[in-house]
Amino acid sequence: MPAERAIGPLARILLACALLALPLLAPPLARADNWQASLRNEGLPSRLVGVDKKRKEFHYFEKKSPFKLRYTYPCVTGQLAGDKQQTNDLRTPEGVYFVEYKIAGGLDFREYGGIAYTLNYPNPVDRLRGKTGHGIWIHSKGFDLVPTRGCVAIGLKDIAEVGPLLTPGTPVVLAEEFDAARPPAPDDGTAARLRGLMRDWSRAWASRSAAMFDFYDAPAYSRATEDFGAFRRNKERLFKILGFIKIYNREIHALEGPGYWVTWSEQYYTASNLSTEGIRRLYWQRGGDGRFRIVGMEWTPRDVGMRADFQQGRLVAEAPRGVTSDAGGADPEMPVPPRLDMPEAPDRAAVAATAVARPEAAGAEQAPKAGPAIAAVAAVAERLLAISDPLVPRRTPAAPPAEITWGSGRSMDARRNAPAAEDPAPAAPAPEVPAEGSGSAGAAAPERPAMPATPANTAPEATPAADVPAAAPVPAAVAETAADFSAGDRAALARDVRAWNAAFAARSQDIADFYDRREYNRLPLSLGVPRGRSYDSAMRALEREFRQPWLRVVQRAPVLEFHWPVAVSRCEQMVVGPEGAVQGLRTLWWRKDTDGEFRIVGSEFRPGEFGLAADYLETVSGEVSRAVEAWRRAWEGARLDDYMACYTRDAIQSGRAGNNAIRRQKEDLWQRVRPTLVNLSGLRLAMDRRGIRADMTQAYADSAGRSDRGVKTLLLRYDGTGWRIQREDWVPEAPAR
Repeated sequence: MPAERAIGPLARILLACALLALPLLAPPLARADNWQASLRNEGLPSRLVGVDKKRKEFHYFEKKSPFKLRYTYPCVTGQLAGDKQQTNDLRTPEGVYFVEYKIAGGLDFREYGGIAYTLNYPNPVDRLRGKTGHGIWIHSKGFDLVPTRGCVAIGLKDIAEVGPLLTPGTPVVLAEEFDAARPPAPDDGTAARLRGLMRDWSRAWASRSAAMFDFYDAPAYSRATEDFGAFRRNKERLFKILGFIKIYNREIHALEGPGYWVTWSEQYYTASNLSTEGIRRLYWQRGGDGRFRIVGMEWTPRDVGMRADFQQGRLVAEAPRGVTSDAGGADPEMPVPPRLDMPEAPDRAAVAATAVARPEAAGAEQAPKAGPAIAAVAAVAERLLAISDPLVPRRTPAAPPAEITWGSGRSMDARRNAPAAEDPAPAAPAPEVPAEGSGSAGAAAPERPAMPATPANTAPEATPAADVPAAAPVPAAVAETAADFSAGDRAALARDVRAWNAAFAARSQDIADFYDRREYNRLPLSLGVPRGRSYDSAMRALEREFRQPWLRVVQRAPVLEFHWPVAVSRCEQMVVGPEGAVQGLRTLWWRKDTDGEFRIVGSEFRPGEFGLAADYLETVSGEVSRAVEAWRRAWEGARLDDYMACYTRDAIQSGRAGNNAIRRQKEDLWQRVRPTLVNLSGLRLAMDRRGIRADMTQAYADSAGRSDRGVKTLLLRYDGTGWRIQREDWVPEAPAR
């Protein structure tokens, strides 16, 4: 019987109704096509840009009681209609965005008019919805206003007038329709509710309470911002070591986007280890239970004047949340914080950090600005603070930001039961081993019987090693000890795990002695040992690994398990080399040989996120701080040779490519005018695919009486002996208005 005849009339009606209802049950579309923006009179910012794509109008509003329109200009947007979805689709996105920084040089005049203001597309909700692309700007056109490839363009005279008002952090609402003539509508309670939620979230954070994590949509946050599990583990670790946290919020703002809301505020953060200020943004979506939860977060360090107010007693912290701290003890002053990149670092207070961005054409020395004299803020290496990843536009996805402590000696997670002697020391050059270049491992590979070092594992699939902790009497944990393994066996295996790790860190050929050549990856599966590549294949893979110029490893204390006749060592490990970093769980299977020695009969490395980026940054932060300080002193002293020694041969500095071009520019400049002051503050470090990114507030003055202040961004690469600058970018601070 045909299928359609098997379904009765009533069933067909019910089926048709169900099909019609499917769009109502489906999740929100990943598009904001034809979004009609509306403003609420609750939580409006002091300035705002609204773009009406349909009418081709650019509006600039100011809130000077009341909220009113100041400028309207004709504009053009993308060549195709609709919400931007992917790279090169010629559409302008629809949603709520924020100005990041200004580009004032190196632009094609016909296409961009010479000046552009970048936006933070894709924002966290865009990433959550799978949108791709980048480079959405507000700019001009050199000649006629013709449709763009996705940006918003206004006239040359118009951008000259409104451009100085487009300061970093200015909200920009891009919509199919934005009715500038319609006054903001009364709030239906949503904006007020979200502003209250941001306050509650801040109080929970300040209380160092696990209640803070209830504000997040964990799966969505992992897709839109960073791995939520790693974020939570890092925060729980910090909650235990911080004596107090306080947050001072200025007015919390709220804007509605297509299917989400954004709340943001200027914040001053101070804790037992650090102080900083900037802009915090939270992206909220309503779940199936009707509750709003955080799906995205952004933190832009910036000098917003709150530190000065704090020092003069003009700030009032919000009341602490009425919950008991999870940090182990009541805090009499538990106030307020937040974070994506919220710093929690060393034991000294730091000056505020500012936003980082792409460079402008001119360097600080070439961009004199009028204004008050620059305050002399001492910024020696031991006071530079490593914070976390700032809000920066990226061409490629970045690893989750890591927060680190400079000069603490121990990792913030206390190395999980490992004694202090096992903490990794600051990385030192590796001993000479049969490999190319000089390594940067933390230990040599002495004879097998007495090898100090922390755990590590091998496996052809592995990647580098370095910074190996000192010897420890026993491993961190021992599980399921069988009677067939004596106490001497357990101690011997702990020694061998450390010794293998040291050999791997040193890239020593002696590592082959740890393997059972005949039984490697060939034991019965019933023993739980994986089967795979042969011993010869594993050795060839290790040899390829060891041919890299340098390798470094950071790892947690090992766990040993004993299941006669096999013992297992497991270690969370991050290996860093010239081509990047990988972290995961390294497992080695060991069996006693006829000579009584433990040898490896199987190995495995499973990549995973274990929050080890923070440990790595903590390990190298001392080296990086000394490199930055050496660069600062050479610059301030106009010592050309010392200054150039801080750069790689292929370095890029504000448009100058190559070591020779940088030298020529500085040599010519310093013959005419010399630096008199170079101060750095608020240094923050983040792992980058190519090395370590360092962002800081820089104050500069020279012998001609010129001064400037802004954000300096350095990309530093390790070459096996030290850290050198591969790229240097500069963004002057916008003048006060």
